[in-house]
Amino acid sequence: MSKLTIATLALLAISLNAEAADNGVYLGASLSRSTIDTDSDFFGFRYEDDDTAYKFIGGIRPLDALAIEVNYIDFGNIVFDNRDTVADGFRSEFETKAIDATAVVFVGGPVVELFGKIGAVYWDADTLLQGGLSGIDLRDSDSGTDITWGAGAQAQLGSMALRLEYESFEISEADNVELWSLGFTYTFL
Repeated sequence: MSKLTIATLALLAISLNAEAADNGVYLGASLSRSTIDTDSDFFGFRYEDDDTAYKFIGGIRPLDALAIEVNYIDFGNIVFDNRDTVADGFRSEFETKAIDATAVVFVGGPVVELFGKIGAVYWDADTLLQGGLSGIDLRDSDSGTDITWGAGAQAQLGSMALRLEYESFEISEADNVELWSLGFTYTFL
């Protein structure tokens, strides 16, 4: 093997290592699409729809393969508007926000990594029912702590990472709460 080939391989190995996981504290944000399908009726209404959502990401990655992450998530509003029907005339709204804490395991690299995550989510859901012939105005609020898990991929570009991920939230008030996100993180410490 020639000295030029060895030098080229050594430089390639050094450059790939420079693009490896950037460990430390990171912050980020994602634009998301949430899907919420409730399993419990609120005065006869069932919510099943999707909406634009967003989340803020904070984490620490002490090892190449492991991070601890905390997210604030706004799932958006699911609205059921039946005001055009003379018999019903109801407007109903379901809104959920959450904070989760997860352990994130990374595989792959140096530029593209796959990851899986599992943890706990604290959620808060508000429901509103208005209208009808009697002019009803009912509100309900509930909160709890449940399990969350997810998976995704990210492209690491120095201290910046672009990520695509799917998350599922086992919220006890719903059959199905999912989030597809496209976002970024930046490691600064």
